[in-house]
Amino acid sequence: MKLPQTEPAPPDPRRPNPDGSARLNSAAIRRANTARIFHTLREHPGSSQRALGELTGLDAATISSIVTRLEVEGILQRAAPRRSGQAGRPESLLTIAQDAGLLIGAGLEPDGISLIAAGLDGTRRLSLDLPGADDPSRAIAALQQGVTELLMRCAMPLDKLRGIGIGIPGLLDARGHLVLAPNLGWRDLPLTAMLREAFTAPVQIDNDAKAAALAERIFGAVRGVGDFVFVYGNAGIGGGLYLGGRLYRGCDGLAGELGHMKIVPGGRRCGCGGLGCLEAYVSERALAARLAESGRALGDAAMVAAAAAQGDTVVLAVLEEAGAHLGAALANVVNMVNPRAVVLGGNLATLATWLVPAARRVLSVNGLPVMLEDAEVLVSPLGAEAVPMGGVALAMEMFQPRDQGLAT
Repeated sequence: MKLPQTEPAPPDPRRPNPDGSARLNSAAIRRANTARIFHTLREHPGSSQRALGELTGLDAATISSIVTRLEVEGILQRAAPRRSGQAGRPESLLTIAQDAGLLIGAGLEPDGISLIAAGLDGTRRLSLDLPGADDPSRAIAALQQGVTELLMRCAMPLDKLRGIGIGIPGLLDARGHLVLAPNLGWRDLPLTAMLREAFTAPVQIDNDAKAAALAERIFGAVRGVGDFVFVYGNAGIGGGLYLGGRLYRGCDGLAGELGHMKIVPGGRRCGCGGLGCLEAYVSERALAARLAESGRALGDAAMVAAAAAQGDTVVLAVLEEAGAHLGAALANVVNMVNPRAVVLGGNLATLATWLVPAARRVLSVNGLPVMLEDAEVLVSPLGAEAVPMGGVALAMEMFQPRDQGLAT
């Protein structure tokens, strides 16, 4: 199935008047148009201003004003004009400048911190892995150390660091307050405020699975797709609902906790304290515990995959069972939100060869046929870098030129 290419919905550029009617918010329009041009050039480098008009639908005056502002900021650069053989002055080609700045994405897990440095266009430059920390202050100090080291390795000064995005395995409300991160042992922390105090560059944090879902939308399996569900496995199971061209967050920003969908009433105890959650059956920790009960000491997904590839019947049976539970959860998700695709990431991608066949069988039986016609189960190509690349996507999503005072 070929997935349709759709553009994300732009921010609503309206705000209410005192009488309740809507009025145009020029700053929001300017930000939305700037973002549209920036991301269009990221996806279509070497476009002329005329081509930008065709791709974005914006008028020539708006494009010219925004392009000028981005050039002044040093974000865009012009290449030599292209000779087309047609009458008139040849148009110069625009690209995002490679030295315009750096974005850093990070993923925090109990056993480690992964960081990736990327250009403003999202092009990956360097990565760095550091030991994890169960104390928030030590984890932030490790992040500071990692950011400093990446800047040094990339030969970038601090003022060229345009943004930092961080994926956290926990529940974050709409204010960026950490409600609960059971796998880190953290609870009720003003984490966004702590991180913004630690760094001079803009910082954006999000749930790790939501961040990885953004990475899939921008860099991964569902580029341009407006409706998909991302299921991410690691120490726990997280999810991201990308619906109608944007991440769906719910009323408090907590939506998407697919790992805590109850699939076995009264079943295994989950890290959240509940019984029968999907996470208690298909997360890396859950699989390791289930295999240990059968005499197999396999601590991570790579070890489980190696044993499965060698035909270990005990491992294959456990993965078959886990795949069936995953399929039941996917059937509920597909029936509920009617996505174009379901993307599996993290340990679910590592073990996809053995999980997906059982999952698809259960999904085909329990999913509504009309829903299944358009929903495809895909495996993330981002591997272990899904969350830190999600951090890059978060940093890119909030990125705007510093000078917002020039009119468009």
